[in-house]
Amino acid sequence: RVVRVGGPVSLLRSVRLDGAFAAACARAGIEQTSIATDRTGDAGAQVTRRVLSSTPRPTAIVYDDDVMAVAGMGVAREMGLEVPRDLSLVACDDSPLCQAVRPALTVLSRDVGAYGGAAVRLLFEGIDGRRPRRVRDRPATLVTRESTGRAPDMISYTDTIRLIT
Repeated sequence: RVVRVGGPVSLLRSVRLDGAFAAACARAGIEQTSIATDRTGDAGAQVTRRVLSSTPRPTAIVYDDDVMAVAGMGVAREMGLEVPRDLSLVACDDSPLCQAVRPALTVLSRDVGAYGGAAVRLLFEGIDGRRPRRVRDRPATLVTRESTGRAPDMISYTDTIRLIT
């Protein structure tokens, strides 16, 4: 079971991520749940505590941003879970924070500079009275770091022996 901790449904980004997440999980045959929240560390911690206390406990949590993911990692530790052995965590934003925490967070990374440049071009085109051209969305890149691993129920007997020796 995979849980997505997203932003408020009033944000188009959250709605799009919810749809993409649900579609990807459906294609992979993975049970998923999406929970909307206000994208703060406190909200991320509260939702994480709630979902990790539920049955069945998720094997992975995907957060809308780095701050919620780091807060969620702290809650997992408080609850005695080891990331990634017991739980995988992913953030949908990359920042230096994602590399500073241990384990380092796996992320969906975007070229923020390219997005900023496109926004400035669109703004100037609008100011100049030109019809802004359409901007192609660039797909995010999965940057695998230390916070993701195989789901606990997928670990083989051999892997279990290797973990305890």
